[in-house]
Amino acid sequence: MPIVNRANGLLAEFAIFPVEPDNQGSLVKRAIQNIESNFKQHSGFSSGTVFRSRDGMRVTSYVQWSDRANYVATQPFTDFATPDIHLFDIFAAEPEGTEVQLSPDMDGLINFGIFKMKQPQNQPRFMELFSQALQMVSGQPGLISTHVHRSLDGWRCINFGHWRSLEDFTAMDTNRPFSPIFGEMLDLADNEYQKELHEVVFTVC
Repeated sequence: MPIVNRANGLLAEFAIFPVEPDNQGSLVKRAIQNIESNFKQHSGFSSGTVFRSRDGMRVTSYVQWSDRANYVATQPFTDFATPDIHLFDIFAAEPEGTEVQLSPDMDGLINFGIFKMKQPQNQPRFMELFSQALQMVSGQPGLISTHVHRSLDGWRCINFGHWRSLEDFTAMDTNRPFSPIFGEMLDLADNEYQKELHEVVFTVC
């Protein structure tokens, strides 16, 4: 099964598709087909995972690659909105050394905290602040682990948070422990806020 782990050294492409709820099922099938038909046979492919948001508004393809030289980018799909596509590595994890084993029957849900840098040169300072935020959120009830991904082009940062339940995530979000530094983070990046969590619908290695 796919494993999210800083120590494995893999790169990961996030392709995040906005979608209308009525079309989410069709987009999920297209994303699965894309992984199986276009990526699985490529040298350097490690794994592919498809997530759907529980509100029906997002589909996310998460594809792990051995290195940048063998990476093959997702192309936009006909009849669906253009996805936001970037290649990432894992910058930090909390607790340190943890991993997430992805499968459709896994426990818990995933939150993608998406930050879009206003300028790519903002990313280093943003990551410093994000490291502080990780320490502030550590130990929150229901937070199993979090793995912070930074895009290699400097434009994105995505927090891959594994939560026990929506209720636990909502309780933290209502009283954010990282509020003292969140304002400076938003000076550097726009936050694509997603209240709903995500579930795994497909994996392949």
